[in-house]
Amino acid sequence: MLAAALLLLLGTSAARAEESTVAKAAAWRIGDHLSLAGLLYAQGGEEGNVEELLSSIRPLTEAMQIEIKPFPPRAATPVETYAAVIEYLIKGDGAEIGRQIAQKFGNEAGTLFEISVKSNLLILLYEPGEDQGIGGVIQSRCTEIGLPNNLWLDVVTAVNGKASKDEVKSAVFKMHDDVATYLGGQVQ
Repeated sequence: MLAAALLLLLGTSAARAEESTVAKAAAWRIGDHLSLAGLLYAQGGEEGNVEELLSSIRPLTEAMQIEIKPFPPRAATPVETYAAVIEYLIKGDGAEIGRQIAQKFGNEAGTLFEISVKSNLLILLYEPGEDQGIGGVIQSRCTEIGLPNNLWLDVVTAVNGKASKDEVKSAVFKMHDDVATYLGGQVQ
C-alpha cells in the first residue's frame, strides 16, 4: 500500500514537473508573440499581421485558461498609442497574463513571460546609452531564475556597451530564439 502511494506521489510529481516545463516554454512564447503583436499594433501594422501573432498563441492561452484582452484603442498620435500599449504590456492587461501564469504555473514561468515582454520592448525603447532600465531588469530576472548566461548575456552586454539599435535588436532576436530552443529542449 505504501509503495503504491509513493509511486502515485512520484508519478504526480513527475507530471507536475512536466507541466511546469511546458508552462515555462509556453510563457516565453506567449510573452514574445504578445509583445511583438503589441508593438506591431502600436506602429499601425496591418490587423491581419497582428491577429496572426495573437492567433499563434491562442491555443496556449486557452490550454492555460488565460484570456488575452484586446490592446487599448489607438490614440490620437502614434506616441500616445505606443505609451498605451507599453502600459498594457508592463502594468495593465498584458502584465496580468504574466501574473496569472505565475499564480497557476509558478514564479519561474511568470518571470519568463516578463523577461520575454520586456526584452522585446528594447526593440522600441532602446537608444545607445539609454535602455529605460530594461537591461538591468533582464539581468536580474534571468539570474533570479537561473537562466543560463549564454542565452541572455549578449543583450545585456550590448546594452551596457551602448551598442547600436540594430545590434541590440539582433541580440534580442537571438536571445528569443535561443531561450525558446533551450526551453523547448527541456520539454520531453
